[in-house]
Amino acid sequence: MRFSEILRIALIEIKAHKMRSFLSFFSISIGVISIMYTLTLIYSMNYRLKKAIEVAGPGRINVELKKRWEAQSDMEKKQGREALTYQDAAALSRVFPQLYMVSPYMDKWVEFSDGYFSDYIGVRGITPQWKKRGWVYKLKGRFINEYDVQNAQRVCVIVKEGGWIKKPKWMKFYSYKDPLQNYVKHSELLGKTIKLGSGLFKVVGILEEPPAEKNPRSFVGVGMWEPKVLVPLSTAQKFLSGWSELGSDDIDGIHVDTGDPQTIEKYKRLIEETLKSLHGKKLLFNIKDYREIMKDQMADKKRDMLTVMIIGAIAILAGGIGIMNVSLAAIYSRIKEIGVRRAIGADKKDIMLQFMTEAMLLGFFGGLAGVIVGFIGIQYLAYKGDQNMAMLSWWMPLAAIAAAVFTGFAASIYPAKTAANLDPIEALRYE
Repeated sequence: MRFSEILRIALIEIKAHKMRSFLSFFSISIGVISIMYTLTLIYSMNYRLKKAIEVAGPGRINVELKKRWEAQSDMEKKQGREALTYQDAAALSRVFPQLYMVSPYMDKWVEFSDGYFSDYIGVRGITPQWKKRGWVYKLKGRFINEYDVQNAQRVCVIVKEGGWIKKPKWMKFYSYKDPLQNYVKHSELLGKTIKLGSGLFKVVGILEEPPAEKNPRSFVGVGMWEPKVLVPLSTAQKFLSGWSELGSDDIDGIHVDTGDPQTIEKYKRLIEETLKSLHGKKLLFNIKDYREIMKDQMADKKRDMLTVMIIGAIAILAGGIGIMNVSLAAIYSRIKEIGVRRAIGADKKDIMLQFMTEAMLLGFFGGLAGVIVGFIGIQYLAYKGDQNMAMLSWWMPLAAIAAAVFTGFAASIYPAKTAANLDPIEALRYE
């Protein structure tokens, strides 16, 4: 029998039993909607993670002081502690000149003042190495240079947040506005002299972030909160009056980039050995792989994604069971038809192909309906500001329909074999 004839008979059968067919592909369509949502979410998360790693650096390592509450033994809690210093960062650069980046930093809380505006803010002391990774900014003016660090110049660079192209829906319930960012947005600070703590600093540069939707640093919360005012590290240590847990010569941590993810474990070990040789057991610190930090931040999203995936799989399975039941029921209502077709020359393969085609068509129509509804839903979520839903790709609807058709095929195998194995003589005597 020609396939076109099989297809025609399958469409007639589906049309003749509208309610039965609708219930079958309705379950499939729900599963397809879940599959499209899950595929979009997975693709978005992987894309964002890849971009965030590219921006942060492929061989990124964070060296940070261990907090008191992170001490693992009573001895660690009681013993004298030493802090990381700028000399430690210089030693790492000297011992391992092949490292792409060694960027020491320290944070202080100070009062920012300009005219009538005043607010307590975080200020980060850095070196020019800071700009080697995580650079997503448009620079107005200039950045901090080696001269500034070597001479402890009282200059600063302000980071201006990029805001949103279209605010997500959840922002309606988040009313807090950063006073500093609001002031920076409505003031021209480049070239002005402002007050940080008790000292005067000249604003030599403005770093403008891209909108949050286009900022890889915001994709998975990379970096989380960071100070929006940058000063030379030496200036922060010597002249910046403010609150900090550290001594005047200490730093909070060192950002390192090996330049190659394959060398991360090697340098984690070498850096640990170097710092222990400089401080002995008095320096308690953690060395963290930046990729693991980002993966930890994505753990909750992955759990949500898994939940949606399970719901989609259950819906697809339910649709498959529905198609199987419909196919089995159709066999007993079409026994005489099967007998006639066998008598005029149809073989077992033709009968199996007939039932499989009908089931796969149900899967296809269910998949098509699910793709249409899913596409509309995803576009609506993207319009409402869900960044994850803005990454729907052309292959996702095709994959969802393919899954629906395969479900129909898999669910039809047993009923098709049952129909093909009917005795044609008994089938003709039916009724």
